[in-house]
Amino acid sequence: MERSDSSRMDPRIASIASSFDERDADLAGGDPLDFEGYREQVAQAEGSEACVWGWATIDGVECALVVMDFAFLGGSMGVAVGEKVARAFDAARERKLPVVTVTASGGARMQEGMVALAQMAKTAEARRLHADAGLAHVSVLTSPTTGGVYASFASLADVIIASPDATVGFAGPRVVEELTGSRPDPRIHKAEFAYEHGLIDAIVPVPAQAETIGTILRSLSASGDIRQAPRPAPEPAGGTALTAWEKLKLARHAARPKAPALLDALLVSSFVLNGDRTGEPDDAAVIVRIGKLATGRSVVVVAEDASGAGRIEPEGYRKTVRAVRLAGRLGLPVVTVIDTRGADPIPTSEGHGVAAAIAQTFVALLGCPSPTLAVVTGEGGSGGALAMTVCDRVIAWENAVFSVIAPEAAASILYRDSSRGPELAGRLGITADELVRLGIVDGIIPEPPGGAHTDPVAAAESLSGRITAELAGLVTTSERKRLHKRHLRWRDAGNAWIEHIGR
Repeated sequence: MERSDSSRMDPRIASIASSFDERDADLAGGDPLDFEGYREQVAQAEGSEACVWGWATIDGVECALVVMDFAFLGGSMGVAVGEKVARAFDAARERKLPVVTVTASGGARMQEGMVALAQMAKTAEARRLHADAGLAHVSVLTSPTTGGVYASFASLADVIIASPDATVGFAGPRVVEELTGSRPDPRIHKAEFAYEHGLIDAIVPVPAQAETIGTILRSLSASGDIRQAPRPAPEPAGGTALTAWEKLKLARHAARPKAPALLDALLVSSFVLNGDRTGEPDDAAVIVRIGKLATGRSVVVVAEDASGAGRIEPEGYRKTVRAVRLAGRLGLPVVTVIDTRGADPIPTSEGHGVAAAIAQTFVALLGCPSPTLAVVTGEGGSGGALAMTVCDRVIAWENAVFSVIAPEAAASILYRDSSRGPELAGRLGITADELVRLGIVDGIIPEPPGGAHTDPVAAAESLSGRITAELAGLVTTSERKRLHKRHLRWRDAGNAWIEHIGR
């Protein structure tokens, strides 16, 4: 029998959903192993099973909602739980709706043996098909979330949030103690530990979870319209009297608007993604936000943040790849904001595979089926910056620069004298107008007189308008045509200067 009386909703459901229509309420598992006392345990447990699922409204967004109950045999995942979770994903795929899962589990149900363990594969497959259909999944980890649930559908979500101080981990503390002979540090099995290692996106108190989930779901929705955006502003007439070195100094100016302020101006609502899901700490030099433009269109923004060290670690590139793949699967435009001296060259980065991470970033952006736009706002440095620039369109602030290598470093290599950097800057073709001539940049955005730092609010607003207008043109172009043009653009880069030497 289906239940839809929201006035009598379970408190766990009522804390995040304004309405809930339960499905498959009478579905229960059997006793495949004829395990001694198991039927009695099930009969004595609270509720009909260790999870419920149904159609819900969370902060105004319709979705399929799965909520697990630790009070029922430790929230263990047996056949009935796995089937309910899989049915939720399957039904949501049919209705083209997102799924929200709220987990509380000790792992697979031992009394059902291997058929319980096989539910990991069942739920993972159901989520895979749901994901392949271009649909979003948000996972909420409550205490505890361990074992087979954590290692299957709960960790396959596009965005993962957790309750504060929740116990989260593959193997619970008691299992670790049994296997190793020593009790693990209790901090290791906490949500905060997972957050510090880039495995979840945010720690969210229960009272704020409904609003947070709503923001995420709206940000991951491809609905919205940016075709009515204003047309791009005209290009600046002529150049300025500034030298390349002077423009480089403006690009590096400490007060020049940085990524956080630019994203605040661009997005009316957003959620920050944390980490690359490999277990390494998040790289703060790369900010990823999913959010809404003022026109209502959802976008994924990857911004290099030069306000700190300004050099990107491997984890920053892998987070970029994660974001680009998410955008491509959900059909969301990608905007990259370029402002970095380049990749971090220290030994730790080498050991963590910075070169491979850069290479994979090239592949992710070049192959992304969604519209892509790169915006150079400060200093683009070497291949570490170019990896996030290979988009359908590239635009730049008029005092932004992009170089094969920093002029000081080039002078040190070519002349063994870094003091000749100012002299060399003018010969490396680093300014926005030179980049247009070379075919790297498509358009230039005027800055306030004296540079963007003289009126950062106006500069950010102007940039936001130009980004929205550029995206308006890109989303109206067919995917096939965009991908073909992107391929030709970067496949033929520099070919105009190829010289054939007679033999």
